[in-house]
Amino acid sequence: MPELQRSGQLRCFVRDAGRLGDAGSASVHVGDLTEVDSLRSALTGTDAVYYLVHSMEPGGDTSYVERDRLAAQTYTDVARECGVRRTTYLGGIAGGDDNSSEHLVSRREVEDVLSTAGPEFVALRASMIVGARSASFGTLARIVDRLPVLAMPTWRDRRTQPIAVADVVAALVTAQTVEPGTYDIAGPDTLSFQEMTEIIAGIMGRRHRSFALPFSNAKLEGVAAALITGEDSELLEPLMAGMHGDLTTRSNALATVFAVTPTPFAEAARAAIDLMPDVGPTTEA
Repeated sequence: MPELQRSGQLRCFVRDAGRLGDAGSASVHVGDLTEVDSLRSALTGTDAVYYLVHSMEPGGDTSYVERDRLAAQTYTDVARECGVRRTTYLGGIAGGDDNSSEHLVSRREVEDVLSTAGPEFVALRASMIVGARSASFGTLARIVDRLPVLAMPTWRDRRTQPIAVADVVAALVTAQTVEPGTYDIAGPDTLSFQEMTEIIAGIMGRRHRSFALPFSNAKLEGVAAALITGEDSELLEPLMAGMHGDLTTRSNALATVFAVTPTPFAEAARAAIDLMPDVGPTTEA
């Protein structure tokens, strides 16, 4: 993220430097959030940290919830030791029935742990992030691209406020100077998942038809989505479970606190789809 380098010398802490791409002038530290020595090396002399870690990848002997919990606690302990002043965390907006989603509950648990990492803590909560590398948006776009007729489970009418990835990055930059606290950030449109699929289909120039299913099962939906998109079902299942509640905010701080004008969903979706080589081309605006 070159935008983050404007606030000072940037360090990147990663597990695999080969996946990072061009780090620009940032220094790169390779390690793991559960390894104290490598984490201490990266945090020594660090004033502020962006915590952008979510452990939803499948595999291993522990669940992603346990891995996230351990990583957050290890970071918190080492951050205190190293005197980190401010931690900024990107988490998720809670659904109306938050306890139904292990994914959303885990995000809130990580937020609670990180809030004790130092004297200043900023939490940004977003729902679906609209970007070419967003797991949730990418899954939705690929399903629309590859299925001319879409079966929509009961979460089709659940509403969310998708936010452009560029707006999230802009908010993260400004988060270095705002008052510590918790802020919901969202796009300007409140849409159901069915409405989003219709907009995505229009951008792609696809004929879009859908029919309603009378039930919803996150495990089955994860398997079906994996077959369509080529992603791992263990990654997609918690994303599907997170769709069962409305992910809307009572107070959108994007413009009022972070001075970012929210990008309309259609504009953000078009920009993201244009950068996705494995989906169909968009139509002219």
